[in-house]
Amino acid sequence: MFDIKTLLQSMTNRLVLLTVVIHVVILALYNNHYTGLELYNWQTPNFKPWQLLSHMFLHADFWHLGFNMFALWTFGNFLEKVWGKQQFLMFYVFCGIGAAIISQLVDIYLFSKIFYGATVGASGAIYGLLAGFALMFPNFKISLLFLPVPVAAKFFVPVMLLIDLTAGITGFSIFGANIAHFAHIGGAIIGLLLTQFWLK
Repeated sequence: MFDIKTLLQSMTNRLVLLTVVIHVVILALYNNHYTGLELYNWQTPNFKPWQLLSHMFLHADFWHLGFNMFALWTFGNFLEKVWGKQQFLMFYVFCGIGAAIISQLVDIYLFSKIFYGATVGASGAIYGLLAGFALMFPNFKISLLFLPVPVAAKFFVPVMLLIDLTAGITGFSIFGANIAHFAHIGGAIIGLLLTQFWLK
């Protein structure tokens, strides 16, 4: 029998449910128009400090939402069991905020550009989870639809980051346009640093 109380004992499940509910409500109220919750570059008039957190709970479409929430549910449950609810929540939030800051720093100081569009999605935080997972469970085999065979996390995550780094530098992405590749890398960096700190 379905038990909502048991389901919501998990912080991972709470985050997934909260993100899905927010996506549905925002879609119904704003229909993908400006909400003020998207993340804008801090050198533009539309930027507000809370966007560093709020953008993590907005997604471009249901595919974007579904992929991120599947990854959150899959890898988040492992890490939550190791760290507990509060520490896992702290990890997730720090990775998402860190990803946003690093992405903007790269845009401004490495590429000398200000991106005026909005950034949404939990992908930076998800990459933080992936990095933390690879450090905690390096030999765990990851199997995805586009992979013919399962790959150990210690190989899978670096390859994904290399693809993002290449796409971020060249502008060519095999995953499509309008992807914040350096947010992915930034989230992974924060995830690695936090995981190593807690392991010590």
